[in-house]
Amino acid sequence: MPKFVAMLLTTMLLHSLLPAMANTESSLRDDIQSLLQTYQRETGVPVAGLSDETLDELTTGKLVYRQVTMTQANNSSDTTTIRVVGYHLIDKPREPLWLSALAFDAGFSSRLTEHFVSVNDASGACWYQHINMPWPLRDRHWLIQTSKNTALTRLTNNRIWEHRWQLRSNAQSLIEKLFARETVGDLDQETAAKSILLPMNDGAWTMATIGDGRTLVVVHATMDMGGIIPDRLVARQTRKQLIRMLTKIETDSDTAYERYNNAYLIYRGDGSLIAPRNTQGRLAR
Repeated sequence: MPKFVAMLLTTMLLHSLLPAMANTESSLRDDIQSLLQTYQRETGVPVAGLSDETLDELTTGKLVYRQVTMTQANNSSDTTTIRVVGYHLIDKPREPLWLSALAFDAGFSSRLTEHFVSVNDASGACWYQHINMPWPLRDRHWLIQTSKNTALTRLTNNRIWEHRWQLRSNAQSLIEKLFARETVGDLDQETAAKSILLPMNDGAWTMATIGDGRTLVVVHATMDMGGIIPDRLVARQTRKQLIRMLTKIETDSDTAYERYNNAYLIYRGDGSLIAPRNTQGRLAR
């Protein structure tokens, strides 16, 4: 075949493919925007409205984040907080990513101690968490309640899974009872008594299936560490932590099923159990 004919055919082929590629990319961006808008509408969490530039970064596999200032009303006044949101479009199926994110031994921070307290139901549980703060700051601790947003999963025909957490009320008395009756890692009652109870910690793991086999992972959190630590410093540290978490679950998902054993049970976004290979699990996520 003459060289100029081959070049002409190649050019014609590229011109025929480019519109299809552009339409595919546009369809992907529209799908992501629609999923984020649905999630925001149903939960009130401000995750939608990403710019075209940010969407382009996201669709090419780049991990992106944003910070949103929120005002929440309480009994006496309005409180302004910063919610940090991380986004990652991962070229892997959802379930192993879900297992990696919810594994309580995920090792997101060496300073964090987690201790199972009780099962709420098939979709959630209560956990005690303690973080060893660098000197001269006092340690922090809290109780969180986890749950699955099964209504959102049904609404979206199983496309969106959400695992939520929020602080338990009357946490102080519950923590005192916990330490009085059982061992909590390497911690003791004196350490717990000296720790500051977190005034705010809520967020969620959200994972949505994309038609080409990828998974849109969104994790968001709002945290108030209490004491003298500035909100913006907390937000910056939260952002770094979310980025580490998003990076880690992608790597760990390759061995998620092998590591999922009889120490705990994990439930899907619709509330159904992901059966471990060893089915003697007793704790819940």
